[in-house]
Amino acid sequence: DSGQNSADILRAYYPNTSLETKGDLPGSINVEGFGDLSLEDNYLLGIAEMPSSWNKEALKAQAIAARTYALRYIGWPGSSRSICTTESCQVYRASKAADPPDAWRQAVNETRGQILLEGGSPAGTFYSSTAGGYLITSGWDTVDGSGNNFIENAWERKAKSPWFYKA
Repeated sequence: DSGQNSADILRAYYPNTSLETKGDLPGSINVEGFGDLSLEDNYLLGIAEMPSSWNKEALKAQAIAARTYALRYIGWPGSSRSICTTESCQVYRASKAADPPDAWRQAVNETRGQILLEGGSPAGTFYSSTAGGYLITSGWDTVDGSGNNFIENAWERKAKSPWFYKA
């Protein structure tokens, strides 16, 4: 909402990575309980980690992080282990993949093939809807970058996370 593009957002959360477009990504990945699914045209469309009402650039950053996470998890290149569909990996919903919101479909399509690399391999793009305020990749996840007055300054609060501190 402040005008950053997807690359700016990704740099903030995943420093020391490079954003690259790859033409040799697998066409499909094995998804537990579903078998082989098209990476771009099914699996990513079904990722249910972020509200599709969020800013387009945030959605594009999420699509890139989700694509990168999936590739790292399955061991690409060179391996093809299955990925789970729960919060233990990243949430996949077949119903969303069958009829994705337009904004999410656009974010996935506009970032097709884009991944974050670290040392030539898919980066560890771990993420969470609600991290509790401190991220191992970037420190305090607050508007001012400090832990001061966390409740008021947390991005999770501003994003209206349903899991933000309730007590």
